[in-house]
Amino acid sequence: MRIAWCFLFLMLCSANAFGQNLLWEMMDDASGGTDVARALTLSTRAAIFIGNASNSADDVNDLVIQSLRRRNGSVLWTDRVPMAHGLVLDLQIASHQGRVFAAGYVPGAVVSSTDMVIRGYDGLRGTLLWNSVWDAGRDDLPQALVAGPTAVVVVGYGGNVPGQPVNFLVRAYEPGSGLILWEDRVERPDLDTTAAWTVAITRNRVFVAGNTLSGTARDLLLRAYNAFSGELVWETTRPSTTPTAIKVVAGRVFLAGSSFNSSYVGALDAKNGEWLWEDDATGPSGGFGDLAVHGQRVVAAGSVGPNLLLRAYDASTGTVEWQDQPPVSPGYNDRASAVVLNARAVYVVGSSFQPFGSSEMLVRAYGVDGTLLWDDRSHRSVGVPGTSAVDVALGKHRLFVTGYAQGVRTDFVVRAYDVRADGTASQLETATLSD
Repeated sequence: MRIAWCFLFLMLCSANAFGQNLLWEMMDDASGGTDVARALTLSTRAAIFIGNASNSADDVNDLVIQSLRRRNGSVLWTDRVPMAHGLVLDLQIASHQGRVFAAGYVPGAVVSSTDMVIRGYDGLRGTLLWNSVWDAGRDDLPQALVAGPTAVVVVGYGGNVPGQPVNFLVRAYEPGSGLILWEDRVERPDLDTTAAWTVAITRNRVFVAGNTLSGTARDLLLRAYNAFSGELVWETTRPSTTPTAIKVVAGRVFLAGSSFNSSYVGALDAKNGEWLWEDDATGPSGGFGDLAVHGQRVVAAGSVGPNLLLRAYDASTGTVEWQDQPPVSPGYNDRASAVVLNARAVYVVGSSFQPFGSSEMLVRAYGVDGTLLWDDRSHRSVGVPGTSAVDVALGKHRLFVTGYAQGVRTDFVVRAYDVRADGTASQLETATLSD
């Protein structure tokens, strides 16, 4: 394995006109082929990413998890698991209370079939705690994973047999042992297809959002479960709506995605599923890919036409506080992959690209009032798959971004930024490096 390290430590040095500080960067060529990061989580003093490492020469495709020390990016532990050959699909990672959980796919018993695989690790040492393979049918694939105090929940689709549609799948595990607590499958004769796309958890509830397909109607299906028993607490639907992200904060469920070809954000009462407010005013050709909530602020990130779109809402009322839709260079498209925020700033990551042309990793920081603090674009490349940031995680003083970029081939990338000064300049003098 060839790893190129870059330790920058630019604590007071402006890397561009807006003054963001890159602390370190890691590029990893894991297999001599195409390495694509998929997701990122933070655990005990570590930033941990998951991705696909593939080599077209022999059709090898592995799940790779790597834990990096937050302070300097040095490798703490790595795990690699063979996946189903010929498939390079999304993978998921989550963490809670010192444990790390990953979801992927492995070959099934039947030729050309896939099963879900869910694994639990000790986050500090990388020791495998448990491994579960879920064979629900022919085309079983995870789409989202969440970890909470009472359960680890994976959602996706599968459970089908030849000639039959895929189903909406949910399974909950006990975090320490991997014991199956409960599972659910939505399989209805009046529906052509059902699929679960995203999940959120509190101590007592699990919220899963997906789609039902009947004819040409692609509708939202949102279900709330008892986290301990799996009992269905409530269910709601919405026409022509596709969810991409769900969060639960302070008794409210927040949902982002697209509806009728426009971007969509909605809020519901977590107890009973009643709609509190909705916004689907932007479009056409728009959609949100991610959602973040902090205090009384909700921020959704996505795109409309060729432009990146960032929109901040009051969590209680749905009132739009601010919006940014920055212009793009002719022939380029800006896309947001993920967003995070705290009390001082909002961070959005994604890519700026020409279709089948050049592309670069995009990271933007905003004050909570929508003022642009800094814009960082890096790793410009040409060709497919090119370069993109795919996920972001925010520590107390540091921002961690993962993605992929063209080196000799296409490599994993993780970048760490010092964000102590963002939104509050005096913090640069008083904060300590506790991340």
